[in-house]
Amino acid sequence: MKSTVGILKYAMEMEKQGYEFFKSNAEKMRLASAKQMFEKLAEVEMDHYHYIKEQLDYIEAHNEVKDVDFDLSREKDLFEERAEKEMLDQTVGESMTPDLTVLRTAYLIERDYAEFYKKAANEATDPKAKKLFEALAAWEAGHEQLFKQEYDRQMQEYMNQPWGG
Repeated sequence: MKSTVGILKYAMEMEKQGYEFFKSNAEKMRLASAKQMFEKLAEVEMDHYHYIKEQLDYIEAHNEVKDVDFDLSREKDLFEERAEKEMLDQTVGESMTPDLTVLRTAYLIERDYAEFYKKAANEATDPKAKKLFEALAAWEAGHEQLFKQEYDRQMQEYMNQPWGG
């Protein structure tokens, strides 16, 4: 249980750092689509923080991992629907300078988080902890995919712009 507690404490810090990254970069984004995406991800990272804190508090009170009680498809639907309807349909034409570097950084952060949770799941001996870490990995993998798709889309559009925009 000690390793699960350590992983969750580290995970809470990762989620706080993710929140700060998305929140501060939302203000810097030139594209409305990217700004909205970052603002929403900041909220989601804070939701993840609170969920992990709830798990940690439960472990400390009961000396066991609480059953995973959330529906992963809820978050997936939230991002896919919003991305498709509000964000990903916009083009780089909104700005002459796409926010590619920040989008790529966001993608890499989410990929690192997903890999961290996958590794924790693979090493977990407690079935409930394994399920928890798998769920957290799926959360982050969904974010990773969203940012990768947006990065690839903007990069393609940017590369096809006439020289000088």
